Amino acid sequence: MKLVHCILAAIGVIACSFSDVQGADTDVKKSWDKSVIYLPNKTKPIKIDKVKLDKPCPVAIYMHGCGGIESNSDNDDWAKVIAQQGLLVIMPDSLARNDRKPSCDPKNRKSGLFPPVHDMRLEEIKFASDEVRKQPWFDGKNLFLMGFSEGAIAAVRTKLDGFRGVIATAWTCTNAKAPAFDGIFLPQETPLLTINHTDDPWYTAENLRGSCESKFTGRQNAQNL
Repeated sequence: MKLVHCILAAIGVIACSFSDVQGADTDVKKSWDKSVIYLPNKTKPIKIDKVKLDKPCPVAIYMHGCGGIESNSDNDDWAKVIAQQGLLVIMPDSLARNDRKPSCDPKNRKSGLFPPVHDMRLEEIKFASDEVRKQPWFDGKNLFLMGFSEGAIAAVRTKLDGFRGVIATAWTCTNAKAPAFDGIFLPQETPLLTINHTDDPWYTAENLRGSCESKFTGRQNAQNL
């Protein structure tokens, strides 16, 4: 499990405070209420109201891709890998929101269909982070964030601190035509692991080609696979 060891090695320091994301819509709560949960060392997903643990544990917030939780098995596969390391994994359901429209067509690999989605995903990270910290099953210090594809874009664009580590996969951290998406906007001290695919059909456009590793300048605790 070389990948798992790399993930654990990349998430080594703790920060403490959160900054605010402005203008969050009240509808964001529905993404939290409809979350899918993987308990530590378990492989069967449950709903958030079914979470019962003997003791608090570390938590990973997992941001799914544009197609939602159900449409992509990568979400379940990643959640199981993380849960096997003893973390509770929570996947907020962005598509549960009434104020959200589909942002992509997975069948035809078309994206960018609903531009407001990117700010909404940042709202979801902020809301989930705040809610996790209220839960009796959270250990109070070990909060991680992972994003896949559209979720990875949000994961590297959030400016929140307080994450022990962030993992982003299936995103290049590159958009030459849109500065707001070109780069990594996490606090410099946040440990970061980025994971490239050798062939990702979603990012064939020239302005989207690249690697998050090229955006690591000034980051002392960042690794790309």
